Amino acid sequence: MSKRSLVESVLSLLDIEEIEKLKAQYPNGDEEKLSFNESQNEEEREELLEEWLDSIKWKFLEEFKIELYNEIKYKIKWDLS
Repeated sequence: MSKRSLVESVLSLLDIEEIEKLKAQYPNGDEEKLSFNESQNEEEREELLEEWLDSIKWKFLEEFKIELYNEIKYKIKWDLS
């Protein structure tokens, strides 16, 4: 399973309106973040999420974090060695 497919599978299990922020981290310390406003509806969030996922350099991705408004956090980490 590709990194993107795995991330999309995990995201599909969550209610997008419960997601507060997402973070993609690379081995060199670079990060790409996406934060949602509580006022954004599901359609707006889906559009922003798709654009953001398209911008990720999946080949180099080391870690992906999901944080929900209720403070539950998920982390997916890949060993790149």
